Amino acid sequence: MKIELNKQLDKEVYLAFHNASVGGVNFGEKIKNNHPEITPQNYNEYIDNFYTTHKGELEKIKKETESCLNGIEKTLFIELQKYFKRDYSQENYVCYLSIFDCNPRYLENKTFQVYYKRSLTMRKEVVIHELTHFAFYDFCDRLGIKNDRILWELSEIFNVIFLNLPSVQKVIEVEELLFYPELKEKLEAVKQIWTKNLNAESFIKESLECLEK
Repeated sequence: MKIELNKQLDKEVYLAFHNASVGGVNFGEKIKNNHPEITPQNYNEYIDNFYTTHKGELEKIKKETESCLNGIEKTLFIELQKYFKRDYSQENYVCYLSIFDCNPRYLENKTFQVYYKRSLTMRKEVVIHELTHFAFYDFCDRLGIKNDRILWELSEIFNVIFLNLPSVQKVIEVEELLFYPELKEKLEAVKQIWTKNLNAESFIKESLECLEK
């Protein structure tokens, strides 16, 4: 997996998230809190200037993030293979550091963003979180399950359950928390299904039926 900078992507992310709110999380507000001077009128120049004036800091964090991932990917991919019965370690993933705390993922090309000001531990957590999403969506796609809001809800809930397994926690070293408050009650319902120790296909299908009710 590569860690890179992508100024143009940050410009696209700003336009997509500067007034967005999803699942109880106000991304536009987070952007304004971290960058109070940016606006839809000056975002292009603002981002260009930010990347120029913070070049050294961004490059330093890029190298730091690369070094912290050594070893953790192997453990995660082993656990994903055990559960989904497929080796995801040979996929070409790219993590882009971002100046915005939005952290979107792009399933079509297996890329995602991580907010550069997160702590090293939390950057590592986001990487593992997104790699798990890619495996989850790939598995569901192979089952012919459509990608809709219900599947998105389950993907977030699945991560909370899967990434808190003791074997995965050894490398994350931080509890996986539910990011979207609106999913709290649904998380508890899906946890009950998880206790049945179903295989991946049965768990996903039963959980989707539960969430659709």
